[in-house]
Amino acid sequence: GAGELRWCAAVGPPHPGLVEPAAGGTALRRYAAGEARPTLAAWAAGQAWIADAGAVLLAHGCPADADAPHIRRTHLRAGFAVHLAHLTARRHGLAARPVGSWQQADLGAALGAAPGRDWIVHGLALGTRHADEENST
Repeated sequence: GAGELRWCAAVGPPHPGLVEPAAGGTALRRYAAGEARPTLAAWAAGQAWIADAGAVLLAHGCPADADAPHIRRTHLRAGFAVHLAHLTARRHGLAARPVGSWQQADLGAALGAAPGRDWIVHGLALGTRHADEENST
């Protein structure tokens, strides 16, 4: 994201919350505690299945007052990165599905920061089971 986007993942039990890359990018650190997946499901145009995902990878950081080139750039970069993560997950046999429909998903404001500065741009839901075990109905 060339410094314009940040990444985190919403994870479920046993320690639900948001995790993000730690300094150096080789480990994860807890960004926020608490179950975020139901809220993400509501923000993703009411796609309730997201609340049951194993984890949800999130690209965030586009401010509400960004100009059109910035918005385009962050959305394209997030889309490309999610696509690569999706391919990688599938190559490893993980069930995965991109989530690009976000409505009023102000992650920063939800975590107590100034509103309108840290919107979710794109995401990738990861299943709790191996891809060939997923229910296709």
